Amino acid sequence: MKVKNSALLSLITGAMEICWIYSWVSFTMTAVLGNTISLLETAAAFSFAIVLTNVSTGHGWRVVTLIITHILGCSLAVAYVLHGIFYPSYPIFNTHWISLFFTVAREPMDWVHHIFILICVGLIWLAGTAFAKRRKTYSVICARFDIGLAAFFILLLAKLTLRVKGGINVDDSLSSALIYPFLLLSIIAIGITRVGHGGVRRFLPGRGGSGILMSTVSVVILIVSTSVFLLLPVLTQVADTGQRVLKGLALWILPVVSSVVRFMFMGGQVRSDPSSGSPPGKDFGSESLFADSWWMELLEVILRKGIEIIAIMFFAFTIAILIYLIMRWLFSRTAINSETARNKNHFLPWYKRLWQFLRSLWKAVLGVAQGYKRASELFSVLTEWGRRSGLPRLMTDTPFEFGIKLCGQFPKLKMEIETIINALTIEIYGKEGLKSEQLASAVNAWYTLRSPVYWPRRLKMRIISKIHSRQGIHNL
Repeated sequence: MKVKNSALLSLITGAMEICWIYSWVSFTMTAVLGNTISLLETAAAFSFAIVLTNVSTGHGWRVVTLIITHILGCSLAVAYVLHGIFYPSYPIFNTHWISLFFTVAREPMDWVHHIFILICVGLIWLAGTAFAKRRKTYSVICARFDIGLAAFFILLLAKLTLRVKGGINVDDSLSSALIYPFLLLSIIAIGITRVGHGGVRRFLPGRGGSGILMSTVSVVILIVSTSVFLLLPVLTQVADTGQRVLKGLALWILPVVSSVVRFMFMGGQVRSDPSSGSPPGKDFGSESLFADSWWMELLEVILRKGIEIIAIMFFAFTIAILIYLIMRWLFSRTAINSETARNKNHFLPWYKRLWQFLRSLWKAVLGVAQGYKRASELFSVLTEWGRRSGLPRLMTDTPFEFGIKLCGQFPKLKMEIETIINALTIEIYGKEGLKSEQLASAVNAWYTLRSPVYWPRRLKMRIISKIHSRQGIHNL
């Protein structure tokens, strides 16, 4: 009985999804192309995606195999939709319409229409794949009901806007009529999950705070949208004024930016036009900026070539890392049992590291540009300094304990570390507050900690900490 209920629930929830998805597909295709795909074609593409996802999941296939399988399946769905729109008079298994599709001459707008159809079918395919992976629980079905209801409401607003503001009447009656079967199927699906699957018999317990938050956000959105419509003429004038101001600033800034860019990428060729007083036959723009001494010219050439080589190596290294990560992800195996294990996402750790690096870089840029105004800012960068040195601060470490840990590993920097910790203590617990001399001393201590002289020691500590952490994992 449970298997029958599960199959019936999957069928009903799938029909729910098809109702609101097809409403949007039909509306957009009718508005853009003047023609749309049928409900049967949408259901076929959606169902084929579900079947293919269920068949290919849980067998330990490689990611590249799954991607190729879904690309082939989506291509078949696109071919089926194109046949129904452009070649309905030909049998679907007749190859004549396929050869005609690839040989006929098309206008640019025809290609735009085909690309739009490809995008719509691709979105239907992705929706079917997501549906196959989604659990059919009470809370999930209620959430999908809310999403579908919101989709119908937004569709109604879009139709009214086009009809009232633009004078465009989209002849698409089926998309609006699908809300009735959607509501009926939703009620049945929610009832099945509550009765047949032991769902929660109260109305979303513990969701009172979420309901209040959603209501507040809805009220704010309504107020803001109403204010925007009422103040639209004033906002238009403000936008025009801002555009004129930005144009004026651009006319003033662009020459400066152009000069800087030309200096960075063209080296000594800063001036493009020869000077009126230069001798004939001699291009002043090709002269070096440091023509007074030969060693300055040599230094200029070395710096220019060095920057070019470093940039090329950086981009080559970045591309190689991306290729390695992509190939590693593509040829990794998926989970054999989709219920108890999940495929490891290799991109997530790298994304976190990249985001952490960008944040630390932004903090460093702000620290250099604005300076450090508080001891807490210095302690924050000191914590990051310790993490990059292989000594991350634990959640239970107080600033004093963290400072002792750093001083134990970097005894030569004990005075600088204690200066920053003492400045933080005075700022937090001191009655008179931190004086400017003490803050300046802490800033100088931080500049000493950043010195490249201590980079080898920091690198050694980081390598040792990683080795110890791996040994601890293996011992477990």
